[in-house]
Amino acid sequence: MGILEETLQVPGYEKVVKLTEKTSGLQAIIAIHNTTLGPALGGTRIYPYQKFDEALTDVLRLSKGMTYKSAIAQTGLGGGKSVIIADSKTQKTPQLLESFGRAVDRLQGQYVCAEDIGCTIDDCMVIRKATQYVCGLNHQMGSGNPSPYTAWGVFRGIQATMKRLYGSDSLEGKTVAIQGLGSVGAHLMDYLFWAGAKLIVADIDSEKAKRLAHQYRAKVVSPDEILYVPCDILAPCAMGAIINEKSISKLRCQAVVGASNNQLLEEKDAKLLAIRKILYAPDFVVNAGGLVNVLCELSSEGYDATVSRKKVNEIYRQLLTIYDIAEQNSFSTHEAAVALADYRLQYGIGKREKSLCFHY
Repeated sequence: MGILEETLQVPGYEKVVKLTEKTSGLQAIIAIHNTTLGPALGGTRIYPYQKFDEALTDVLRLSKGMTYKSAIAQTGLGGGKSVIIADSKTQKTPQLLESFGRAVDRLQGQYVCAEDIGCTIDDCMVIRKATQYVCGLNHQMGSGNPSPYTAWGVFRGIQATMKRLYGSDSLEGKTVAIQGLGSVGAHLMDYLFWAGAKLIVADIDSEKAKRLAHQYRAKVVSPDEILYVPCDILAPCAMGAIINEKSISKLRCQAVVGASNNQLLEEKDAKLLAIRKILYAPDFVVNAGGLVNVLCELSSEGYDATVSRKKVNEIYRQLLTIYDIAEQNSFSTHEAAVALADYRLQYGIGKREKSLCFHY
């Protein structure tokens, strides 16, 4: 028996497919939200969702976020995402990954996958055995691990937010609280340390938190405390939906600027932040560095780190523009970012003119 593909009808999405394959144990969803500006690109998340509906909700939110992320960063890409319902530590096998790769290949380039939570660069190399439509690869013309670039984009977003709050983008003596010290959070910690910031950190892996805290002279608090410590910047770098009506009332930060996708539980939460005068950097704006980096791999010339660095640095300017739009129109910053993305989608601004090039 091969891969069973079931199309799910979801209003506002171009294509959503449920995938199952008995031999490998594959249970997955690929969601393509919008390809107005180019092929959909987004990571593959491997996570042990307890219910199918949880996985579906996650992949829909993430794929829509990728549409906006791509439009704001002007990548000439659309928005898509995939999830594999599995425990990445105990259920991930080469057979499972290759089965997923065959499913991606059926879409003939409508969707391009990449690494994400639970899915490593090595995993992407296995997926590549079954399809060319995967990026963020570790080869001569590949871009490798996107995490340092994602973290650098968040760092530039923090600098832009400092500029907006205090008139200077210096981080010397400012306090940043980082929730989650995975690949992105740990790199962000490094950049902030060398910029002179004071750091407060938390991670579900307490030993890792202690080790990194010692390295960067940071204060460690529990995962339950990190959202509510007094700080200039709160940087969520773990799972999403942590900014909500309940948590917002207890925040003690001046701004929220982090790498997590879908930090807001609901869009109205952006307005609640504004009411409390907490500046919010839309996550799909500041965490676009990884996307920008893997895109550089798909140019006809192959990957060039200096080109990637230049484009990721643009996040600083883009975020300041969004802050201006929000102020001038009495929007929340989330509304301002969505309005800018919708404008570009409506008028095809930044639409891809050259085909993606898969080198490996």
